[in-house]
Amino acid sequence: MRVESARLVPVEASVAYAWVADPRTHPRWIPLTRFDGGMRSGPEVGDEFTMVSGPRVRRGARGLADRMVVEELTRPSTAAGRVGRTRLRKLGPVLLGDAGFDVVPVDAGRCRVVWWEEAYLAGPVPRAVTDPAVGLFLRALMGVSLARLNRRLARGAR
Repeated sequence: MRVESARLVPVEASVAYAWVADPRTHPRWIPLTRFDGGMRSGPEVGDEFTMVSGPRVRRGARGLADRMVVEELTRPSTAAGRVGRTRLRKLGPVLLGDAGFDVVPVDAGRCRVVWWEEAYLAGPVPRAVTDPAVGLFLRALMGVSLARLNRRLARGAR
């Protein structure tokens, strides 16, 4: 099941792409999330990293680990009309599947950020049972997160 959310943001596509392609920036706009390492620079195709989500994870509390590997990085180009894309493969232990961001240039000062996930719970419960709940959670998280990203970019955050 694919879940996606999109937002028109008031910056050039390369700026938005820098924010969504680099998981080290994600805790600045995705709530209840921390970057738990795995890359020192980059990102580069092949990099593995872990994000941890849950209440108080930013204060060191335990949370849900989401291990991922970068499988695709394509920089956007407003001049060429090229969509930027980052695609990740989820490695578990809780979530499996694919996720990513598409950054669609609109003009010199705007682009559309699309966050998509084809993720599912690993484990003994069938996907037919868990997919509806996972979808609801992801849609809510994506909507809140993209609104936060939009506010941050609109203020000129780099």
